Amino acid sequence: MKKLFVLFSVAAVAAFTIWGFSGRVEADANGAELASPHLVISQFQAGGTSNANDEFIEIHNTSSAPVDLNGFRVVYRSANGSNDVGPMAVWNTTTILQPGQFYLIAATSYTGGITPDATYNPTSCSCSMSANAGGLAIRQGDNNTGAVIDAVGWGGATNIFFEGTRTAAPANSTSQARKNNGCRDTDDNSTDFENLNPSAPRSSGTTSTCGATGTELFATINANPTTVAPEGTTLIYVTTVPATTPPSTNITVVANLAQINGSGSQTLYDDGTNGDVTAGDNVFSYLATIPAGTTGGAKLIPAVAADAQGRVVNMQLTLTVNAPNPNEDPLLFGNPSGATADIANENNYLMPKPQYTLSYNRSKATPNWVAWRLDSSWLGSTPRQDDYRPDPALPAAWYHVQDNDYSGSGYDRGHMCPSGDRTNSVANNSATFLMTNFVPQLGANNQGPWNDFENYCRSLANQGNEIYIIDGPVGNIGTIAQGRIVVPQYTWKVVLILPNGSNDLQRVTRSTRAFGIVVPNFPPLNSNTPWRQFRVSVDAVENLTGYNFFSAIPINTQAIIERRHDVQ
Repeated sequence: MKKLFVLFSVAAVAAFTIWGFSGRVEADANGAELASPHLVISQFQAGGTSNANDEFIEIHNTSSAPVDLNGFRVVYRSANGSNDVGPMAVWNTTTILQPGQFYLIAATSYTGGITPDATYNPTSCSCSMSANAGGLAIRQGDNNTGAVIDAVGWGGATNIFFEGTRTAAPANSTSQARKNNGCRDTDDNSTDFENLNPSAPRSSGTTSTCGATGTELFATINANPTTVAPEGTTLIYVTTVPATTPPSTNITVVANLAQINGSGSQTLYDDGTNGDVTAGDNVFSYLATIPAGTTGGAKLIPAVAADAQGRVVNMQLTLTVNAPNPNEDPLLFGNPSGATADIANENNYLMPKPQYTLSYNRSKATPNWVAWRLDSSWLGSTPRQDDYRPDPALPAAWYHVQDNDYSGSGYDRGHMCPSGDRTNSVANNSATFLMTNFVPQLGANNQGPWNDFENYCRSLANQGNEIYIIDGPVGNIGTIAQGRIVVPQYTWKVVLILPNGSNDLQRVTRSTRAFGIVVPNFPPLNSNTPWRQFRVSVDAVENLTGYNFFSAIPINTQAIIERRHDVQ
């Protein structure tokens, strides 16, 4: 199963109502992420001897709990394809796959003797599989942008759908099948799959529970969370199932943490220490801290499990370190609330991203504040992606706000970092639609003076300025989403404006322009009211919120620019 083919520009997550997984997070090349339910592609046939479209795909629930297929789909890419075709199957209603249960998806021209659970027409979906090279994936969400839960590539495919090394292309009327009755999962297609001649598809009437494998040591690597900020921690853990013939003894697990500036041969523990929860349960763990200054992006964590009988399992995990891009730190002038990346700091939890940085409040299910830097390099012609989704960078145990949590509430999904400030790429625009970037906002606010002020800031950027922006909610006038999300009384924003240049901290002077706005988030509010009527000093926003803005600026200069009332 794929462990985060990720561009660190974007992250996304989907939460499952039926949990049946150990915490591994998957992602696609577009960066979408989610907590894996341990669904795998366990077998596929790409064509038959007398019928090129004699195809099938088999998926398998390898976990120990039910998984709801609602929201998933199975898609295909040709050998050099850059876009998904299909889907071969898509589930829009509750469809439960029990632990160990298989599910068979077959072409309408399939000739096998097993009745499929779902069918597709290769011609109408333009998704006929090539017997020579191609790739399949289980996605959560839409084609191209949904998270890749599992993938397999075969032959000489160069598309993104593969793990490790691609498996061989199956000959006509044969299949490539995941070893160990559909359970083997080392993230290397070439070693996880073998050829079956003839193929042997299984449908929902067949169950093969994954566990002890007799002669084989079984191990999978996971982390919680899989997206972490510098100075944050993540629990890396490997679940092992000892072999029984002969029995495994003295199992050891070692991981290479060099890419997160850790040990190249870090021991994982099963003794109740170093983050391990339960001693002697064959789950080996290590609580890793990401050092300050670690660069952002995907970090590979290879690991090896071994026993005294000479069995070895090679694994690989990908962690995503979320950090600002070089020279783009929106907190250059200070962290207004002292937010940290410590999960225990749940109501002031620091979440840096390449596009913006925020402090998240678990109790309110909104950001405390969101900070970003804006200049003309962030502005382009990319359209709004409108791909609202939960944020995978939140700890797994926290509630992940859903897109539909705002439905029928009477409030807009109010962007803090606006979509319009990140239009230079699809990935950067998409990042603004993570639900940690939203607060419930009155339409007259969001679509009125708030939007007008966003446009004004972009006009400053296009005039050769760079703007450091911090905004957020304040107050509590109720809740939405069954009490999960707090509705703020006001939304506020502060800005500091400089001409384009370098050494920004050193360039701030007593004449630097800085000010704020505070907009009511309750009626009556006239959406046509000019934003300038809500303009206040930075000091006024500090008094309202209790935050300390621009604290890295020398105190005398800071005092002058923060008390000034803007008149431009």
